[in-house]
Amino acid sequence: MPTLRALADQALLEYVRSAARRARIVGSTCTGALILAAAGLLNGRRATTHWGFHRVLERLGATYVPERWVQDERFITAAGISAGIDMALHVAQRLTDERVARQVQLILEYDPQPPLGGIDWSQVDRNAMDPVVADMMRTAFAAHPELAAKLLDL
Repeated sequence: MPTLRALADQALLEYVRSAARRARIVGSTCTGALILAAAGLLNGRRATTHWGFHRVLERLGATYVPERWVQDERFITAAGISAGIDMALHVAQRLTDERVARQVQLILEYDPQPPLGGIDWSQVDRNAMDPVVADMMRTAFAAHPELAAKLLDL
């Protein structure tokens, strides 16, 4: 819920815009992409977020791409928490080189082997969480009816 409430925090959004102007790379993990989008940084850009919030991301002006991480120029977004590790390794390689990124991966012991295997995304209804997301947003935006109206039409 703090991420959703942040969408209405104008001081925070201005800080994000200001920091982004000076940053070489601007990135987010999971619903952090919603903050970048609310700050206007993802308008017309390809981006990703947690699959349950894909409609919200689009309502904030980004083009949702259902990938683990997405790079659009200097903006990089990761879909979920574990995808953030993938994105971070990409950033480490981009800022240094493959050798350093592989060292980071080794130090983290990042060798994903989920006990249930991978997710078959072709079988996932990306709209299944709409009622849960709508309830979360109604609560988060109770004091901001204009934002709720913009984002709640799921």
